[in-house]
Amino acid sequence: MEKNANDNITQYWNENKLEPVTLIHDILVNWWVILLGAITAAMIAFVASNMLYVPQYTTSATFAAVSRSGAGSYSSLGNANSMAETFGKIIKSSSMQKILQKELGKNEIDADIQTSLVGETNLLELRVTSSSPREAFDVINTIMEHYSDISYYSLGSAILEPLQEPGIPLSPTNPLNANSMSKKAFLGAGVLLVLLFAVLSYLKDTVKREDEVESKLDAKSLGAIPFEYKYKSISDLIHRKKEGLLINNPLAGFDFVESNKKMASRVEYQMEESKAKVLVVTSVSENEGKSTAAANLAITLAEKSGRVVIIDGDLRRPSQFLLLGKRVPEEKELGEYLKGNLQMRDVLMESNFPGLIYIGGKNCYSSSTELVQNGKLEELIKQLRSQVDYIIIDSPPAGIIGDSEIYASYADAVMLVSRQNYILAEDINDTLDRFRDLKCRVIGVVLNGVMTFGGFTSAAVGKYSKYGYGRYGKYAKYTKMHRNGE
Repeated sequence: MEKNANDNITQYWNENKLEPVTLIHDILVNWWVILLGAITAAMIAFVASNMLYVPQYTTSATFAAVSRSGAGSYSSLGNANSMAETFGKIIKSSSMQKILQKELGKNEIDADIQTSLVGETNLLELRVTSSSPREAFDVINTIMEHYSDISYYSLGSAILEPLQEPGIPLSPTNPLNANSMSKKAFLGAGVLLVLLFAVLSYLKDTVKREDEVESKLDAKSLGAIPFEYKYKSISDLIHRKKEGLLINNPLAGFDFVESNKKMASRVEYQMEESKAKVLVVTSVSENEGKSTAAANLAITLAEKSGRVVIIDGDLRRPSQFLLLGKRVPEEKELGEYLKGNLQMRDVLMESNFPGLIYIGGKNCYSSSTELVQNGKLEELIKQLRSQVDYIIIDSPPAGIIGDSEIYASYADAVMLVSRQNYILAEDINDTLDRFRDLKCRVIGVVLNGVMTFGGFTSAAVGKYSKYGYGRYGKYAKYTKMHRNGE
């Protein structure tokens, strides 16, 4: 029984293992919420401190306990504590309260009256605290004038002789410290919000590690590609110069290049196993790096087979011409071919990579869905099948528009690119199920933009894709919502 419980705990821990990098990332991307919340808490604390502040004024007098016979200090100093307690009871007695009410003309005395022994001496201290400095002074003065009237028989052979006369307190004993309260509220709220986002990050059901691809998703893992920084030098960062994140870039990280090649080998194996030629590369949302993954896959396959075509099927937000460094004239636009204005030979363009043919464009077509299902694209793919080894179609995100599903109906297989800690596992599975409902074979999922502490130098969580899609519609807001834990 105990062994089963331990096994369950171990299994739960392995399945829900904390990924520090994604945790830190989710906290950092919400820095403005944390800062705003901390500032708001500081402001509330400042206002509340001022509104609720009640100043307290304290005045005091010191008495010496001496013998009634005038023989000097009170002879029974060992009973000094007892005498202090007795004096305190006299001061707080109903008789003294009536005297105070009568002398001060009040129905209730709102003052704190305390007595204490000063060290191991025969000295007693009387302290009166009130919200009014004048009231504190009047109360202690009245006590000093009348305490002897009701304490003759209580203090025995001792009398209290005033040594220090009280004065009107000029400043409160509890000065307002709104700034300190604001600082504490700022820090406290900041820490609480950091912990909140840490908990939300941990509970967020996204794919944070490669081993979670197969445990959380209904698909095989085709590998994990580490994040590669867009800016390769300080100069590039200053001038906002970004290079395509391609494996042929001499400044590309070793892990990045090797991960792409391993991913291509796995894809090639899956394609050969089912004798597939046409592969759709898509993602659930924008900014997941599927265009870069598609380009690197096509380049790697072309190096091996020498006959690969990459089609930029994202007619609304084309990006392959930028990634591959191609100038696309109007007479070679894929969109014009789909409109029936060009022939297949017109849209075939050589790339800068041996064995790789590029088909695409740079113009945006808002009527992309109508264009890809009018039959021209299907005809193009049929003609290319007999002439090349692989056709890689970079399609729009499947969760934003339906073009990818149309492409999939012309293809043999689909590959999904998912960015680390970006999309909920449930939504990724829903997308995979939509393709399967259309009888499309999903060969697997690539986890992109992966960062772990173990591979910190070549991996990070960030905006992997060099070229975003802009705003397709309401689904484009998906990422922002789930990064904030909504």
